Amino acid sequence: MAHLAASNLVERKTRTAVAVLAVGLEVASVMLLVGLADGTLSAIAHRLESVGADALVQPPDSSLILGATSAVMPLALMDRIRAVPRVTQVAPVLNWHVSQIRGVPERLNLWAVDYPAFTALTGGLDLVEGGGLAKEGDVIVDSILALSRGIHVGDSLKMLDREFHVVGVSRAGSGGRIYARLEDIGEAIGTPGRASFFLVKGVSAREAGDLTLALQRHLPGFKVTPIAEVSKTIGDNAVGLEDFKRALTLLAVVVSFLVVLLAMYTAIMERTREIGVLRALGATKGYVLRLIVTESLFVCAIGVAAGIAMAFIGRGVLGRLFPSETVSLSLRWALIAGGLGALGGLLGAVYPAWRAASLDPVAALNTE
Repeated sequence: MAHLAASNLVERKTRTAVAVLAVGLEVASVMLLVGLADGTLSAIAHRLESVGADALVQPPDSSLILGATSAVMPLALMDRIRAVPRVTQVAPVLNWHVSQIRGVPERLNLWAVDYPAFTALTGGLDLVEGGGLAKEGDVIVDSILALSRGIHVGDSLKMLDREFHVVGVSRAGSGGRIYARLEDIGEAIGTPGRASFFLVKGVSAREAGDLTLALQRHLPGFKVTPIAEVSKTIGDNAVGLEDFKRALTLLAVVVSFLVVLLAMYTAIMERTREIGVLRALGATKGYVLRLIVTESLFVCAIGVAAGIAMAFIGRGVLGRLFPSETVSLSLRWALIAGGLGALGGLLGAVYPAWRAASLDPVAALNTE
């Protein structure tokens, strides 16, 4: 039976290729969209966790995803934080987004920092070229952005309707894609003397829990997050992400169902006489039913494999087109997307298979 099913698919190459491609695109779309969402969140968490702080102080009821771009915290709060027991270093950060670099639209994360305080807390940026932020208009870009956009030390960059000068290139993976002086960005966006959040360092990373409790006692109402829990907190804050994933998986099943349903039903209409011959030769309804379902299984299996391959190819293409974006492909979502594609395909084959098994042999043989 498997040989006959495979032969039927090979005989109709175009229709088989279209069905395989549709299932593959469904699998690849689910993997890439979920991977982009998960990768973006994990990248935000990793960059925060890599700066060397022990805790993060934000405004009340703020989000690590959305609230981190609001410059609402006065810099005067630094003195209150420094006075908290166990605090050794404090660095304010104004987190902002740049919409394009050198005319190329791209959403880039900019950290405006008090450079001396930031250096004291983090130990300094890992510079691979150039120096630190010393004077008005200085910026540092990370190595990924520098490589992808051909940026070098000494170049000029226009951002936020102002001209900035690249003085350094830092190793990627920590903080923002671009670093600038806090006072320059505050003035550019009209929020002088403000920050989005404060990075806090304690006596020891092992005492981060005690540091967090001390900050919460002395700064009632403010949101204090241990850096070690940033990943979990970001995941909890992404309340719409799970709904997005559920909607996407449902859409995947529907797409696979409709594509396979159309492909198999059309194939059966074209093969009515062939199915009549099979029935006249003694093929049972169960045999015909299994034949059609087996064909659908072949289509789904090839489509799922092609979709997983397309997802990895797509990640490479996206990485070249948008180097600052992170796509995280996981085995879990490969299995989920593949399972959904197969499920939709099998559901789509049920009616065509039943229709083929129910054909009257005599009527089928009389079909031209």
